[in-house]
Amino acid sequence: MANNHFRLGDAANTHNPALITLKEKGYELGLEPPETEEGETDLSHPDMGLWRAKKQGHEFYADEPLSLLGLVSIWEHRGDNWTNENDVNMKDKLLMEVYGDE
Repeated sequence: MANNHFRLGDAANTHNPALITLKEKGYELGLEPPETEEGETDLSHPDMGLWRAKKQGHEFYADEPLSLLGLVSIWEHRGDNWTNENDVNMKDKLLMEVYGDE
């Protein structure tokens, strides 16, 4: 019997597909290396910095590619007014379901 269960998790092997997905959606991608305390670019840690996606006057920044794709997805789904004070606090709701009122 075939196993039809599929799982995908946050791991380093998902970063490249996330960047490819953003590129295919038409975003200009970039990486801004961190700066030293003196304000100079620090290239000693090439895996660190802020990942950037730009499109149609909108810029998105994140510490890693999956978060960048997530931010873009929020904006694509909800638009410039992505926050809503009437939203249910889904994070708290899920935490309460798992951990209760502790």
